[in-house]
Amino acid sequence: MDLRPDWFDMIGRRVSCRLYDGRDVPEELRERLEVFCDGASAPAGAPGSPQVRPGEVPAPARVALVDDPERRLFTSLTGGYGRVAGTPLAAAFIGRAPAATDVPPEVGQSVGYLGEGLILEATRLGLGTCWIAGDVDRAAADRLADLAPGEVVVAVTPLGFAAERQTDGGRPARISAKASARLSVEKLAPGILDGDWPAWAVSAVQAARLAPSGGNRQPWRFRLDGDSLVMGRADKLYRTAHMDFGIARLHVELGARHEGVAGSWTPLPEPDVARFTPGA
Repeated sequence: MDLRPDWFDMIGRRVSCRLYDGRDVPEELRERLEVFCDGASAPAGAPGSPQVRPGEVPAPARVALVDDPERRLFTSLTGGYGRVAGTPLAAAFIGRAPAATDVPPEVGQSVGYLGEGLILEATRLGLGTCWIAGDVDRAAADRLADLAPGEVVVAVTPLGFAAERQTDGGRPARISAKASARLSVEKLAPGILDGDWPAWAVSAVQAARLAPSGGNRQPWRFRLDGDSLVMGRADKLYRTAHMDFGIARLHVELGARHEGVAGSWTPLPEPDVARFTPGA
């Protein structure tokens, strides 16, 4: 997956939208999303390789556009925020796993990394999105995504034009990436405000802070280790935490690149997640 520099700006513009205005996504935009899916979904190198360079997929995962003309993909509520309605187009984030509730950590991270790329690209194209890992009709998702043996739909996003009204029965249906409920950068990365962190690492953590996560729980933590940035984990995780680690890993890369620093990831044993090393 090629990382676009302008995805960095999309981090702050992305919002979670659940209500759409019913307009079809123009064929031109759809074709651009198809190009993204075709280019992003082929794993680069063997799964589980010790180092993963920017844009590479560390385990089997892919993204596919899904047509849902009968509007059967989304169930009534999504995480307590209200229903998804008003668009027949979605994207399925697919991984190789025994079941959607039993996704290996490396597959979950791959799905999150690729899926967030699609989310940011759709944002760049002016479309609304929303990460949804629950409240999906699993049978409909599997059928519409045309899965290969051993694949499951891990999460989905609707794709369309956000409705002007973004409330559903009093529930907010549009959540900003800059929601005040997020943890501070100091809580995510103790010592980051002391002035000793390089600019690329500060930018990386700030970008990760705006990454979406299940219930806005932000399971990632960061520390400097020599010239590298280590992503650790919170004390308590949840079912989709590894997918959220993958989302944050993409944000880290985009934040670092914004300061002119590229690098690669090395998976780490628990309680850590991975190490980002500049220039590697």
